[in-house]
Amino acid sequence: MVSERTWIDHLLPRPKEIEISRSHVYRRDELEIAVVAAVDESAVEAAAVLRNVLGDRGESDAQITILIGLLDAVADLLPVDDERLRSLSHAEQAYQITCPTEDQIVVVSRGSPGLYYGALTLSQLLEAGIAQADCPESVVVPNPEIVDWPDFEERGLWNFPDAESWIPWMASMKLNYGKMVDTKLAAVQRDIQGQATIDADLMHSARHRGFQYTPYIVHLNFLHDVGLFRTYPELAGKGDSALAGRYFAHKQGSQHRAPCASQPRLVQLLADWMSSIASQDANDISCWLSERPCQCECEQCTPVGQFVLETRAFVSAWRQALIDYPDLRIRIFSSTTTQEQDDRILAELPKGVRFERCCATRMERVAHQPRDLFANPLLDVETASGRWIASYDVPIGAYGNVDTPEYKVPQFSAQRIRDFVVQLHRRGYEGAYGMLAWGTLAREICGFSISALAEYSWNGEGRPEGDFARAWATRQGLPDPVVFSEWVDLLGPLEFDVYDSEFPMAYSWGWAAEMVKNRRPPRLGEGIFRHVHTVEEFAEKRATCDQALAAARRCGWEDAVRASKVVASYLAQWEALWHVAHDFAHGNLDHIEDQDRLSARVDDLERAGVANVEALTAWRRGLGPEPWNDRVHDAISGTQSTVQRISQHIRNRYLN
Repeated sequence: MVSERTWIDHLLPRPKEIEISRSHVYRRDELEIAVVAAVDESAVEAAAVLRNVLGDRGESDAQITILIGLLDAVADLLPVDDERLRSLSHAEQAYQITCPTEDQIVVVSRGSPGLYYGALTLSQLLEAGIAQADCPESVVVPNPEIVDWPDFEERGLWNFPDAESWIPWMASMKLNYGKMVDTKLAAVQRDIQGQATIDADLMHSARHRGFQYTPYIVHLNFLHDVGLFRTYPELAGKGDSALAGRYFAHKQGSQHRAPCASQPRLVQLLADWMSSIASQDANDISCWLSERPCQCECEQCTPVGQFVLETRAFVSAWRQALIDYPDLRIRIFSSTTTQEQDDRILAELPKGVRFERCCATRMERVAHQPRDLFANPLLDVETASGRWIASYDVPIGAYGNVDTPEYKVPQFSAQRIRDFVVQLHRRGYEGAYGMLAWGTLAREICGFSISALAEYSWNGEGRPEGDFARAWATRQGLPDPVVFSEWVDLLGPLEFDVYDSEFPMAYSWGWAAEMVKNRRPPRLGEGIFRHVHTVEEFAEKRATCDQALAAARRCGWEDAVRASKVVASYLAQWEALWHVAHDFAHGNLDHIEDQDRLSARVDDLERAGVANVEALTAWRRGLGPEPWNDRVHDAISGTQSTVQRISQHIRNRYLN
């Protein structure tokens, strides 16, 4: 008899309600899959998911039938809890799996996405049953009773490489949202209707998996890329303040001019693009406001404000497009790192227009023990009143404030992801997305974190992080999922401490070096030391990391060993940096004893820096050879430059 826990260890995400009290062994050809009154491709896709798991079975000798059908088709035929299904949040995605008789398993949903999700869950159970069977022709079939639904309506990523392979992978974990990579605006030509091209084929196939692959209209301060200002120079925003500035992720680069958004010609061009996109069967368009604070200085724009006028332009264009495409929906996407005009933007939005927010982590973070809170009074009031809002700031990578997914270093902190996602859900948000801005080895580096996003955006109050990690490792086929879960329970909180304290950002952006050079006394529980409350805690964290490293070695996965060494090196830097900053700020460097102590502290920092560079290099080399993404080198050079700046400043000026 397969235990219920074994079954659940093969499920990701974990269903809200699940009970498996019995199971039976069948030959694979004794299972029949039948679709009840199929009305769309999603039901066919759901059946295909199950057939793919069972493989080629030859002629059916049915002893048990899996029935797949929409609620309206099966409610009068089978004993399903139709009232319950209709009452669940996001009912189109909710599903029930039930066994009304010994020889029937029924997968039912109110909507096509839920039907697909139910088939996914059952397929994961059948995969487990095949693994448990005594011979290749057999499968252990559970008799599950499951009712399941998601916390968030939309769950996904900002960006991802190779959408053709990533969408099926994401959909297999019930992630259901992503921005369309291949949304192309044609070059603007005077007095010719604006055109856009989208990947309609992939958009349609994604829908059959319950996945919304949404085209977009790019940031309005990027429209020079399609020749807007060459064709219509009068649309160029006036004055230097119309330049949206350099980009945080790149530290340097071109400045992008925002348009003069008060001009009707901009509305017409946006309406052209919306209609062109909608004509290719898109039902949703993301409309991107200018990315950074900026302002056209003309007499018509300044009294109202750049972002209000851009919002009005998008909404006016949408209303024009609705004439021919009445089912078209838009969402306004704001990515400025300020709350400039957010209140007025929201006041401009009709009820049906959604609002997406990113790069807001820093402005929403509220210091709190033991973990920071996230709050935005304006947006939180809006969600409470029914406004649909999504956040792109789920921390799937190693960065404290998600202004940019800047660093490619290992992260296996399901605790950090769960903390943010659960807070977001309690605040009433309907979309939870992570930001992924690079493609090289993205799944290898962020696959665990993306899976944690899938888990906790679906069922945030479900299983503990260690149980999720065991399920992830089981599905990955790792050698020892139980020890892997122990490793995640040990290392995850440490990574939460390190990355939420702005490592490696504090190095790459020079903040740590400036703190030391200016002899600013560090304070425990604040800033980059926010998750250390006594000096003794440094040693406690190092001891825990030693335990995690031992667990990583026992779990038999070398990536876990390399990741543990990276975190250990950050912990060593953290401690050394504290002592250097503290002793430099408070020491009397006229005394040789204080000089000797400070010199020893700088030695510790230098050794920790070397260890960090070696650990990051070994981790990345373990994934594959050069060329590496610049964001790996940025983390490495951040450590090197910080340690060098601090060491040279102190040794050259203050030590004999």
